[in-house]
Amino acid sequence: MKNFLAMILLTAILFTGCGAESYERSEKLMGTVLTLKAEGKNSQAAVDESFKQIGELAKTIFADMKKIENAAGVDYVEVSPDVYKILETAQKYSELTDGAFDITVGAAIKLWGIGSENAHVPTDAELDAVKNLVGYKHLHLRGGKVYLDKRGMKITLGGVAKGYGVDIARKIFAEKGIENGLIDFGTSTIFAIGKKKIGIKKPDDPNNLSEVVELENSAISTSGDYEKFFVANGRRYHHIIDPKTCAPTDNGISSISVIVAGDVENCAMIADILSTSFFVMGSSEKILKFDSQSLKQINSGQNAYR
Repeated sequence: MKNFLAMILLTAILFTGCGAESYERSEKLMGTVLTLKAEGKNSQAAVDESFKQIGELAKTIFADMKKIENAAGVDYVEVSPDVYKILETAQKYSELTDGAFDITVGAAIKLWGIGSENAHVPTDAELDAVKNLVGYKHLHLRGGKVYLDKRGMKITLGGVAKGYGVDIARKIFAEKGIENGLIDFGTSTIFAIGKKKIGIKKPDDPNNLSEVVELENSAISTSGDYEKFFVANGRRYHHIIDPKTCAPTDNGISSISVIVAGDVENCAMIADILSTSFFVMGSSEKILKFDSQSLKQINSGQNAYR
């Protein structure tokens, strides 16, 4: 925990023959840039199909979140299987992290407006009011249907949806026989197919790297305070909200990266969730406690991250 890592793509080394087909495409999705690279005879098919499915996922998420929030405090609404799976996984990790990860923090995120032209420091009264609209136990899942039991509650999938999108792409790449490639969702969540070297930079000094890590068929995700923030009265406020305080997490961490092995089901989504969870948890003691007690429940004893 001494080195809190921020991640950039330094280089991708592809171990294929000189004549191998390759294809690369970048496009903005879910508020960031998704870059897909593949080598092999089905490279373009793998990349294009991944963009198609992730694009459809983004539209589905938008529509389902609107339905859920409009029906908050009223009734259950049916959502797509993909969205239901994302919400089920999010709820599981909310329980396991004692609320450090909580997708119902959306109302607090909207209140602070960090990353928008409406960014401001809320009053104590505003914070007290929004705390009543945050809490994963107010989100109920039942047979493909979803219910928020308080009017005005909002869901944010910023700490899980991109990871789910990466998992969609990596499964398509596998089906197409791609053995060398890179799935890079805004550098916040990456999956390396084959061996890749990823440069890790210091969040307070982006011109210098703290180290270079080698990934092999693994996912890496980073949560940090350096991308979206504003300064007011000499204090810096970033976009990662602590669900318990409904304010930006303040524990001395600048960023943290999590690597999850590719043989773990939904590894990219788990990496996405854990990087946010660990950022909010803050202390090594809490993270290590989670490691020894909780992760084994999920992965049947597998060592899912390092």
